[in-house]
Amino acid sequence: MRNCSFRSIFLLFVILVCFCCIACNGGNHIDEVPDETVTLNMNTEYRLSTNLPRGDGQRVKVILLLGQSNASGSSIVSYLEKNSSPEDFAHYSAGYPSVLINYCIDDHNACSEGEYRKVDLTCGAANGFFGPEVGMADALSAAYPNETVLILKYTMSGYSLHYHWLSAGQRGSIYQAFLPFVTENMAHLAALGYDARIGAICWMQGESDTTEFKADRYFENQKAFVSYLREDLASYAEDGGIYFIDAGISNGPYCEPGYPTVNAAKQQFATLSPLNLYFSTIDAGLTTTCEPEGNPDWGHYDALCELQLGRLFADYVIESYRSRAQ
Repeated sequence: MRNCSFRSIFLLFVILVCFCCIACNGGNHIDEVPDETVTLNMNTEYRLSTNLPRGDGQRVKVILLLGQSNASGSSIVSYLEKNSSPEDFAHYSAGYPSVLINYCIDDHNACSEGEYRKVDLTCGAANGFFGPEVGMADALSAAYPNETVLILKYTMSGYSLHYHWLSAGQRGSIYQAFLPFVTENMAHLAALGYDARIGAICWMQGESDTTEFKADRYFENQKAFVSYLREDLASYAEDGGIYFIDAGISNGPYCEPGYPTVNAAKQQFATLSPLNLYFSTIDAGLTTTCEPEGNPDWGHYDALCELQLGRLFADYVIESYRSRAQ
């Protein structure tokens, strides 16, 4: 009963945060304007890992996981247990020692304190919640059984691309906080003797850009955003460049009315470069309508769908590395 109460309180908190972000920070404004500047007070102090051994020149794949709450991990572990076989759930719970994650969620509200932890069911936005990294690790550990893969996860739940990752078309508050998280960690990996390269960025975002105003600007915003990413991370890029793997957003009530425009913008962006990849979560059958039972959280994927979201990201990551080898 205590766990159920905690989950209810946390879900209410997430919904209220998202509502406040929409209402107060660039959501459904009557007077929204493209060049409005929004500044967030972000914490940019990051600890560096003390738990990694020396690399001795080891080549390491690094994957970035960025976005808002469906990337943070707001799907409910108890529903994953309920809807999985006991064997599968035990596997997810035990974790993946060959796929390590270093994460900073919601401006340090949940974080690994700079350490690289095996991916398991404890890397979400709060206790009792998990994110797409679980499905990613499940697929990546099978694809690369003799390698260590690193995930750097930086997410902000309930915030928009238009006002927060960007601001007036420039690098915004979240972007400016995310960048040192990645660059400091990449420099630290190099200092430890790893040949670490960023191969792909997995992007699960757009739900907070579904007002008509922001949705109409999503394509141009994404062009600017990804150009900044590739420019600022160029020195850490895998051979052939950094793939941008973009998940479409859901068609649930939370994403009305602009989800078709946002998803069309994502699809259009994917046509600009072979390094840009898009997949539709709607076509994949991912839902936000079932959990919790009787009072669904419209903004977040049901547990098995969150797991599948991660596997879809991993499939495209694996395909991107396969393409480099051809």
